[in-house]
Amino acid sequence: MAGRRRLCAGAVGLALAMGPVVASTGASAQAALQPVDLTVMTFNIWYGATVTHGLDEVVRAIREAGADVVGLQEPYARTRRIAKALGFHASPRMHLVSRFPILEPSGSNGDWAYLLLAPGEVAAIANTHLTCCPYTPYRIVNRGFGRAEAMAQERRTRLDQIRDHLSALQPLLSAGVPTFFTGDFNTPSYRDWTPAAVRARGLPYAMRWPVSLAMEDAGFRDSYREVHPDPVADPGFTWTAGYPAPYVYPWEVFDRIDFVWNAGPVETKSSRVIGESRANADLAIRPWPSDHRSVASSFTVTPAPMPVSVVAEGESARLGLPLRARFHAEGPSDHVILAATGSTTALADLPAGPGPDGTVAFDTTQLEQGAYDVVLLDATDTELSRDTVVLIADDQLPVLTVADPTLEGDQRLEVSWAFAPGNRFDWLAVFRAGVSATEGPYKAWRYTDARVDGRSTLGPGARGPAPWPLRPGRYEVRLCLDDSYRCRGSAPFRVLD
Repeated sequence: MAGRRRLCAGAVGLALAMGPVVASTGASAQAALQPVDLTVMTFNIWYGATVTHGLDEVVRAIREAGADVVGLQEPYARTRRIAKALGFHASPRMHLVSRFPILEPSGSNGDWAYLLLAPGEVAAIANTHLTCCPYTPYRIVNRGFGRAEAMAQERRTRLDQIRDHLSALQPLLSAGVPTFFTGDFNTPSYRDWTPAAVRARGLPYAMRWPVSLAMEDAGFRDSYREVHPDPVADPGFTWTAGYPAPYVYPWEVFDRIDFVWNAGPVETKSSRVIGESRANADLAIRPWPSDHRSVASSFTVTPAPMPVSVVAEGESARLGLPLRARFHAEGPSDHVILAATGSTTALADLPAGPGPDGTVAFDTTQLEQGAYDVVLLDATDTELSRDTVVLIADDQLPVLTVADPTLEGDQRLEVSWAFAPGNRFDWLAVFRAGVSATEGPYKAWRYTDARVDGRSTLGPGARGPAPWPLRPGRYEVRLCLDDSYRCRGSAPFRVLD
């Protein structure tokens, strides 16, 4: 196993070799905010398009849909690759690709991000993939669930999940920030299970699906149903296109479970389904790369002013390349410093003027790997905003360590990791030593919460098929990428008899 490189920032002189670069974009945020046309797409790409080997078709579908921003589901650590093919920005933590810069300010915690639509002008976006199982429409149609059983299942699964999302978004919604919410919600809308619609589809009863009600109660609007209000004339099914198209199971239940929601000062102009054929979609891409159809909705958006803040371009950055951060300053004498995380001692100091909006770039060639803060200060050096970024060398793989490599009884496994890629669904998994992840099975697992570095424990109550304590023997804990079975980095441990 490769030796762990230092995580903390070492002492570095103020004079950086490349010299600081600062670009300012003027006082646009002070002018009237002008509407912006924006096309937002949601796209579950089915295990990173690995089933169909259709990543090129994913890129083509996004292009032909004219999407400016895409909330991906199941990208399988291919978010950056898709963005590169499109010439877009990427957020692996959010599973977003966007023509506009994606800003994840301190405190957003992967729940939402800003889209920088113009200097000093933003909209917000969230993206989700709610749990697939148990899937309630199957239980209703194929197992005879009654309405009360179905409602109870939704409330204890997807409704609980969406409430957490909506709680995180509430400050943005209350402030009137234009906000979009994309996702594979794995649950239908109550607007699609009306008495007329269920009669037309042969479903057993109408249903007030609680997730869609919660979204509307929070202030969101279903863009597809804004444009196509009749669920009988325009069902807009996104599940399923096939496994792959055109094959579907004879017991399948077709439905609309992929959404582009909008809230705030947003006007919906159009909404299209993209899929495998013109019989089932407004735009057909052949061969279609997913088991879901996607949705692309076009809007006119009145942006919100960007808060006073500084935001690094990503949770991690490549050591040796310029470290860039975007800012919206408060005054002409504000400045941005680079410091070791938690420190106020400047390793470099750049002016934010003359205008309130701009980008700073710090040379990193003389820095060590590890966590740093970009800090926006006013003329009196009062801190206005701070964001953390981890610098990682090009050849550095994730590093895992265990606090105790020998476990006894029901002792928990304490795991630390560093230099992880920070994908939304990176996960820690315990395997028998020497058993490949594709052969499996894993014994226990948990998500890393998209953290580039962190620590966690696995023990009694951990997810996975094996009870805790594990049976005596030799094991490895591995860092696996974004819900896939591609693993990078491992640490051995053993369980004593």
